[in-house]
Amino acid sequence: MPHCPECQQEASAADSRCPLDRNFFVLSCCPRCQAEVFPKERFCAVCGSDLEAAPVRLAAPLKAASVPARVTATLLDGLALLVAYEVWLSLGWSGGLPAVVLLAVACWGLLPIRAGQTLGQHVMGQVVLTEDRRELDLKASLIRMLAAACSWAFLGPLLALFRADGATIAEAWTRTRTWSLQPDRKKPLAGTRP
Repeated sequence: MPHCPECQQEASAADSRCPLDRNFFVLSCCPRCQAEVFPKERFCAVCGSDLEAAPVRLAAPLKAASVPARVTATLLDGLALLVAYEVWLSLGWSGGLPAVVLLAVACWGLLPIRAGQTLGQHVMGQVVLTEDRRELDLKASLIRMLAAACSWAFLGPLLALFRADGATIAEAWTRTRTWSLQPDRKKPLAGTRP
């Protein structure tokens, strides 16, 4: 059963995050037989394996974010970075390339760790996770940030429009995906009855 990793509360059908502490609900599996295990179990009921290092993955109802939504989130992050740089300069701190790199690493490299969100991702209702819906650690987040920066230099995100799965080059290289937290809302066409 999906549960909160912090307070161990079980998930309801509609929520992807715990209402108490806003952590994503997770699902624990046996590392040997992949059977679902409960949070406080020490041994798997199916195969008897030790569950001390049981893998945990997010159990949220997520779907891949669309390319326009991901590009919009990145542009919003760029705008937020520009505002942060202006605040940086207004405080009298030295500017230039080192300040921009420091702010960019803080925004795109540190914020997505452990299912965190940048400002653009928060506004667009997105989160960056691995393909198997695990949270990013520091190393994976920094590698993804560098791959994304390289792909943006060559307009790589636009190539996602031509891929069947809609993944960008950076997502393919780092085996990550940007997931949408928004429910799938299909509206009827104008003039038709629902």
